[in-house]
Amino acid sequence: MQDFVAHNSRWRLAAIFLIAAGFVALGIWFIGGFGEAPSSSRRPAAYDIAIGWLCILFFGLCGLAIVKKFFDDRPQLQIGPSGIQWTPWSDDIIPWSEITDVTTWSYKGQDTIVLHLNEPSRFPGRGLIAKLRGANRMLTGGDVAISLTGTNRCYDGAMAAIASYRNAPT
Repeated sequence: MQDFVAHNSRWRLAAIFLIAAGFVALGIWFIGGFGEAPSSSRRPAAYDIAIGWLCILFFGLCGLAIVKKFFDDRPQLQIGPSGIQWTPWSDDIIPWSEITDVTTWSYKGQDTIVLHLNEPSRFPGRGLIAKLRGANRMLTGGDVAISLTGTNRCYDGAMAAIASYRNAPT
C-alpha cells in the first residue's frame, strides 16, 4: 500500500480565508468602519464594539495563518509503515509502537483523528498548537488531534490508512 499523504488544498484554504475575511468585515462594520454601526436597544453599543474588535483580531490572525499555509507545499499529514507525521504538530514521525490508541472526535460534522501516545512528552508539538495541548486533551481526551480541514485528502482515507498500517505485521 502506498503512503497516505495529504497536502494543503489551495482552493479549500482560499474558501476558508474568504470566510475569515467576511468575519473581519463584519467586525469592521460592528465598530462603525463602514458608516454608522449597527445598534440594538437590547445591548449597549460598547458590547457591539467589543465583539467587532474580537472578530477583527481573531479572524484577522486566522486569515494570516491561512495565508501562511497557502504557500506551504510540504506534506501536512503522512501515514505509512513507520508511523504518522503531522507537520503542523512536528516534523518528527510518531512510530506505531508509540501510539497506544487512535480515536476520533467530532464536532458539528468535523471529524478529527486523535492519537493517544505512550509517552506524549517524547513528541512535543510546536507553536500555538503545542501551547493549547492541555485544552485539546481536555476536549478530545487524546494527545495529538489531527484535522484534515484545508487539505486535499479526506478523513475516511486517513482512517483507512491508519487501519491498514497500524495492524500490519512489522
